[in-house]
Amino acid sequence: MPRRRRFAPKGPPPLHRPPLENRAHRALQRAHRLMEIGDYANAGDIFDRVARGAHDRGLMRQAPRLYLQAGRAYILAGATKQGFGLLQQGLQIYAGSQLWGQFQQTGSRAVDELQQFGHADLAKDLENWLQEIIPANSKLAESPIRSAPNRQLPITCTSCGGPLKPNEIEWLNPHTAECPYCGIAIHAE
Repeated sequence: MPRRRRFAPKGPPPLHRPPLENRAHRALQRAHRLMEIGDYANAGDIFDRVARGAHDRGLMRQAPRLYLQAGRAYILAGATKQGFGLLQQGLQIYAGSQLWGQFQQTGSRAVDELQQFGHADLAKDLENWLQEIIPANSKLAESPIRSAPNRQLPITCTSCGGPLKPNEIEWLNPHTAECPYCGIAIHAE
């Protein structure tokens, strides 16, 4: 009986295993697929569960982005109150870690998305909340996040399927970025 041939995954091999455990990693892949097909409520449930697990395990580089994605999914599903709370929870982790550049950039993007989704009232509430959280010391509030090198990344993570935006991810070196969802290292071209 001939053996079935397995095809190698596309893209370069990961530099290290994702910090999320296997079950959480599979759930994250499923949540991203659900977002793609518009099943926002179920995606939100999964992102929320994975975010809480990452937070409990001390994965503070992934937890905020997962909370933010859970919030985004719930808002798209119509559960705006729950979604808004999760957006704040993700942003609060950045503030608590004094990652003001990420706090400001991610917060501004969330405000813009809320407006695009037709939730001008929520966008204004989030904008006001962001202003309350930013410290009085303007130097802290103006600290930029590390800029993206002039490299091309895949559109989505080769491991979990999460969307990759070069100016919103952590660059480990000029050729390698870290997925904000699963934490795997991704080679840029």
